[in-house]
Amino acid sequence: MTEEVRRRQHERRRQIIPPFLREYWVEIAIVIGLALGLFLMFERIQIRVTLVRGLNAAIRWGVGAASQTADTLIRFVTTLGLSELIAIPLLLIVLLITAWRVRWRAQHTPALTDLHCPRCKGNIHRVHRHMTDRLISIIVPVRRYHCTNRECGWSGIRVAAHTHKRHPRASSG
Repeated sequence: MTEEVRRRQHERRRQIIPPFLREYWVEIAIVIGLALGLFLMFERIQIRVTLVRGLNAAIRWGVGAASQTADTLIRFVTTLGLSELIAIPLLLIVLLITAWRVRWRAQHTPALTDLHCPRCKGNIHRVHRHMTDRLISIIVPVRRYHCTNRECGWSGIRVAAHTHKRHPRASSG
């Protein structure tokens, strides 16, 4: 990452946080901690009892939801015929093979793995990914890049090219 990119990211972060909070965040945290400590020292609420009741209710709800889900799943499976019992795993296998093949094709397609700008053929550098990029990476590993040419301004994703990772062999002798 270039120094210019780091400077811009730092400047964006500074703009988000108000100057007052940037300057006095430690003092604010001290006051909040002091107020919370005094409140907990003199409060009349039964915090432990409330937490235990809430946790107990959450566990009861979770167990009930799991039991209901298991009953529904058992009812669903028992109503299936032999053809459905064969079709469902077959379709899942085909889906997994298709995802694997899409990934393989994407990683071996030069147009998707080329580390040059698709508009101006200039140099590109990596930047932080968006949430959608992370979701795409579940199937195909992608990285986000930005063109270094200021006139171009291209930003997009490139597929991480497949590389064989060779494990170093123990030397015999």
